[in-house]
Amino acid sequence: MTDDARPRRRDVRRHLVGGLLLLATVQVLVVEAVVASAWDVVPYSRADHYVSDLGLAECAELTGRTVCSPLHALMNTGFVVHAVLVVAAAVLLRDLVPGRARPWVVAAVLVHAVGVAWVGLVPGSLAEPVGGLPRYVVHNVGSVMAVVGGNVGALVAGAALLRRHRAWAVTSLLLGGIGAVATVLDVVGVDPGLGVGGSQRATMYPIVVWLVLTGAAVVVSASRDRRGGVPARGGGAGRHGA
Repeated sequence: MTDDARPRRRDVRRHLVGGLLLLATVQVLVVEAVVASAWDVVPYSRADHYVSDLGLAECAELTGRTVCSPLHALMNTGFVVHAVLVVAAAVLLRDLVPGRARPWVVAAVLVHAVGVAWVGLVPGSLAEPVGGLPRYVVHNVGSVMAVVGGNVGALVAGAALLRRHRAWAVTSLLLGGIGAVATVLDVVGVDPGLGVGGSQRATMYPIVVWLVLTGAAVVVSASRDRRGGVPARGGGAGRHGA
């Protein structure tokens, strides 16, 4: 193995690990399903309940919906784990985005990660205030960061790699566009018939799908390079799908 090939093969391994970390972000959807299934006071409704309702520590009546989540700690842990996975993947895969777009994509993805961690660490609540503000107000800051950062990241990454990886880029633009439109509708209070919970999920789910699909594309490409002995090239997208 030449000195030149050694760092390139390390790049392939690094990209493979980063892709696997993005694939693992699906855990937040699995955790959501498990925590939702544990509700026993009332059934959890993805149309009528917010995702954040799963992380509330107290049982309460909130704007016409009953909230009581026995596994709230698990949901909040799932949010934090998601953030850690995304940050680690962003560091490992940052060189796959072309130079000018790279800082914007990395920054957007990190804002998303910080926002999701914020949601888990400061769950919405009617209980004690945070810094003199109602706790749910502070919690909502994290929610905004999570959806804006994630959707912007998908849009910028898709635009930057449109010529190199058209299928992946078009999918990224589509998912980011859906999330962005849903975010605008949610902010102005327009319900397209999905319910408050469904409308919120339309802002969030496209981000998770984008992260998982990106992870799958990177894993497939890195695995192919590893089997074929093709060195990955740093400083750009190389042969990878992200």
